[in-house]
Amino acid sequence: MIVVRHHPDSRRAPAENFTGIVFVDELAIAQAPSRLRAFSVHFTPAARSAWHQHPFGQILHVTEGVGRIQAKGGPIHEIRAGDTIVTRPGEWHWHGAAPTTFMTHTAIQEADDDHCDAYWGQHVTDDEYNAPATPAT
Repeated sequence: MIVVRHHPDSRRAPAENFTGIVFVDELAIAQAPSRLRAFSVHFTPAARSAWHQHPFGQILHVTEGVGRIQAKGGPIHEIRAGDTIVTRPGEWHWHGAAPTTFMTHTAIQEADDDHCDAYWGQHVTDDEYNAPATPAT
Protein backbone atom coordinates (compact mmCIF):
# COMPACT_ATOMS: atom_id res chain seq x y z
CA MET A 1 0.00 0.00 0.00
CA ILE A 2 1.14 3.52 -0.75
CA VAL A 3 -0.28 6.58 1.01
CA VAL A 4 0.43 9.75 -0.96
CA ARG A 5 0.48 12.87 1.14
CA HIS A 6 2.22 15.22 -1.23
CA HIS A 7 0.88 15.82 -4.71
CA PRO A 8 2.66 17.82 -7.39
CA ASP A 9 1.55 21.41 -7.81
CA SER A 10 -1.43 22.12 -10.06
CA ARG A 11 -0.35 22.60 -13.63
CA ARG A 12 -1.97 24.52 -16.43
CA ALA A 13 -3.33 22.19 -19.08
CA PRO A 14 -1.59 22.61 -22.46
CA ALA A 15 -3.22 24.98 -24.96
CA GLU A 16 -2.73 22.46 -27.77
CA ASN A 17 -5.24 20.16 -26.01
CA PHE A 18 -7.60 22.64 -24.30
CA THR A 19 -9.50 25.85 -25.02
CA GLY A 20 -9.68 28.33 -22.13
CA ILE A 21 -8.10 28.06 -18.70
CA VAL A 22 -7.86 24.54 -17.32
CA PHE A 23 -5.77 23.24 -14.41
CA VAL A 24 -4.85 19.61 -13.75
CA ASP A 25 -3.93 18.01 -10.43
CA GLU A 26 -2.24 14.61 -10.64
CA LEU A 27 -3.91 12.27 -8.15
CA ALA A 28 -2.25 8.98 -9.06
CA ILE A 29 0.11 7.51 -11.61
CA ALA A 30 0.24 3.86 -10.61
CA GLN A 31 3.39 1.80 -10.72
CA ALA A 32 3.75 -1.11 -13.15
CA PRO A 33 2.17 -3.46 -13.83
CA SER A 34 -0.81 -1.14 -13.27
CA ARG A 35 -1.51 1.42 -16.00
CA LEU A 36 -4.04 3.41 -13.99
CA ARG A 37 -3.91 7.22 -13.92
CA ALA A 38 -6.17 9.64 -12.06
CA PHE A 39 -6.44 13.42 -12.26
CA SER A 40 -8.61 16.20 -10.90
CA VAL A 41 -9.33 18.63 -13.74
CA HIS A 42 -10.58 22.17 -13.07
CA PHE A 43 -12.29 24.03 -15.94
CA THR A 44 -13.11 27.76 -15.89
CA PRO A 45 -16.39 28.81 -17.56
CA ALA A 46 -16.50 27.79 -21.26
CA ALA A 47 -13.12 26.02 -21.03
CA ARG A 48 -13.03 22.60 -22.66
CA SER A 49 -10.86 19.82 -23.96
CA ALA A 50 -10.14 19.21 -27.62
CA TRP A 51 -11.63 16.13 -29.25
CA HIS A 52 -9.77 13.12 -27.89
CA GLN A 53 -10.03 9.42 -27.16
CA HIS A 54 -8.55 7.00 -24.65
CA PRO A 55 -7.20 3.56 -25.62
CA PHE A 56 -9.02 1.85 -22.73
CA GLY A 57 -11.85 4.35 -22.21
CA GLN A 58 -12.24 6.86 -19.41
CA ILE A 59 -14.31 7.35 -16.28
CA LEU A 60 -15.23 10.91 -15.33
CA HIS A 61 -16.89 11.85 -12.04
CA VAL A 62 -18.07 15.45 -11.73
CA THR A 63 -17.19 16.74 -8.26
CA GLU A 64 -18.40 20.33 -8.56
CA GLY A 65 -20.11 22.68 -10.95
CA VAL A 66 -21.86 22.19 -14.27
CA GLY A 67 -20.27 21.05 -17.51
CA ARG A 68 -20.83 19.65 -20.95
CA ILE A 69 -19.74 16.44 -22.68
CA GLN A 70 -20.25 15.11 -26.18
CA ALA A 71 -19.29 11.93 -28.02
CA LYS A 72 -18.55 12.35 -31.73
CA GLY A 73 -21.85 12.37 -33.63
CA GLY A 74 -23.95 12.49 -30.45
CA PRO A 75 -25.80 15.20 -28.52
CA ILE A 76 -24.14 17.50 -26.02
CA HIS A 77 -25.09 16.46 -22.49
CA GLU A 78 -25.15 18.81 -19.53
CA ILE A 79 -23.33 17.21 -16.59
CA ARG A 80 -23.47 18.17 -12.92
CA ALA A 81 -21.77 17.40 -9.62
CA GLY A 82 -22.45 13.76 -8.76
CA ASP A 83 -22.70 12.57 -12.39
CA THR A 84 -20.41 9.78 -13.60
CA ILE A 85 -19.62 9.31 -17.28
CA VAL A 86 -17.98 6.26 -18.87
CA THR A 87 -16.49 6.59 -22.36
CA ARG A 88 -15.74 3.51 -24.43
CA PRO A 89 -12.22 2.64 -25.62
CA GLY A 90 -11.43 4.71 -28.71
CA GLU A 91 -14.59 6.85 -28.41
CA TRP A 92 -13.88 10.40 -29.62
CA HIS A 93 -15.34 12.95 -27.20
CA TRP A 94 -14.78 16.28 -25.48
CA HIS A 95 -15.75 17.69 -22.07
CA GLY A 96 -15.56 20.98 -20.25
CA ALA A 97 -17.34 23.59 -18.17
CA ALA A 98 -20.71 25.11 -19.01
CA PRO A 99 -20.62 28.63 -20.50
CA THR A 100 -21.15 30.47 -17.20
CA THR A 101 -19.95 28.08 -14.48
CA PHE A 102 -16.82 26.31 -13.31
CA MET A 103 -16.65 22.52 -13.43
CA THR A 104 -14.28 20.03 -11.79
CA HIS A 105 -14.14 16.33 -12.49
CA THR A 106 -11.99 13.38 -11.53
CA ALA A 107 -10.66 11.60 -14.62
CA ILE A 108 -9.55 7.96 -14.45
CA GLN A 109 -7.97 6.16 -17.37
CA GLU A 110 -5.31 3.62 -18.29
CA ALA A 111 -2.21 4.10 -20.42
CA ASP A 112 -1.38 1.85 -23.36
CA ASP A 113 1.90 0.06 -24.10
CA ASP A 114 3.39 3.38 -25.27
CA HIS A 115 2.47 4.98 -21.90
CA CYS A 116 -0.14 7.16 -23.61
CA ASP A 117 -3.54 7.59 -21.95
CA ALA A 118 -5.10 10.00 -24.50
CA TYR A 119 -4.88 10.63 -28.23
CA TRP A 120 -5.76 14.19 -29.21
CA GLY A 121 -7.61 15.60 -32.21
CA GLN A 122 -8.89 19.00 -33.29
CA HIS A 123 -10.06 21.73 -30.94
CA VAL A 124 -13.81 21.93 -30.34
CA THR A 125 -15.03 24.95 -32.30
CA ASP A 126 -17.17 27.65 -30.72
CA ASP A 127 -20.07 26.53 -32.94
CA GLU A 128 -19.70 22.93 -31.72
CA TYR A 129 -19.43 24.04 -28.09
CA ASN A 130 -22.37 26.46 -28.27
CA ALA A 131 -24.81 23.97 -29.82
CA PRO A 132 -27.83 23.29 -27.58
CA ALA A 133 -27.15 20.89 -24.72
CA THR A 134 -29.51 18.25 -23.36
CA PRO A 135 -30.23 19.49 -19.81
CA ALA A 136 -29.37 17.31 -16.83
CA THR A 137 -32.49 16.04 -15.09
